[in-house]
Amino acid sequence: MVKVILAEIFNSWQGEGGSVEGSAFGRRQIFIRFAGCDLRCSWCDSKAFIDASKVKRWRIEVEPFSRKFEYRENPASLDEVIKVVLSLDTGDVHSISYTGGEPTLQIKGLKALMKELKEVGFDNFLETHGGFPEFIREVAHLTDYASVDIKDESAKATKDWRSLVLREIESIRILKGAGARVYAKLVVTQETKLENVRWYAELLKGLAPLAIQPREPIDIPMQKLMLLYNEASRILGRKNVGLSFQVHKYLKVL
Repeated sequence: MVKVILAEIFNSWQGEGGSVEGSAFGRRQIFIRFAGCDLRCSWCDSKAFIDASKVKRWRIEVEPFSRKFEYRENPASLDEVIKVVLSLDTGDVHSISYTGGEPTLQIKGLKALMKELKEVGFDNFLETHGGFPEFIREVAHLTDYASVDIKDESAKATKDWRSLVLREIESIRILKGAGARVYAKLVVTQETKLENVRWYAELLKGLAPLAIQPREPIDIPMQKLMLLYNEASRILGRKNVGLSFQVHKYLKVL
């Protein structure tokens, strides 16, 4: 029996992605957050869930925006997850967001969930760092929307960050080839280098739009943010770049 190790499931609004094509920004979603990640980004806001072996329980926000939770033991059965998703459906849900951590690390469970929830009428929105194109290939045909991270050098996610970026680009290529509406998300900081943004944009040219997202709390000067945006737009085209902010944090919702 396939099971998954989760951090939480809740109903909220998608707060990232801005207005670039493929984004679900401002849309109502049910979020399934998977525990476990192979990367160690310096600004990770889900550090409590990085080591899946230490996540003994997962939580459900029993009523949207209530911050009242019910806790269950890990791992979770697929039937249990699907029942929770159906119980949180408020009738205005745009899609199911599979996020993390890194959901593709649990590829069997992810694939099974995406298949079953698609069969009951939900669109699938995959949020991934894209570092495993071989896993992305297994779920690309089930993916309607996707946000793929481009990990900047300043993230310090892994030593071989250039190789990671190339794998992320390959994942975008696979998703797009399968018909998913996909965009790249780049978190930037005051340490982000202009030449790196130029490289990412060249890789994405003709492939996918780019959402540039300042790290929270925002430390990058607006003048530098505008410079990075301008350079990406020069390469990708003025309609293929947008800003993203973690709006859900300002709204004080999950």
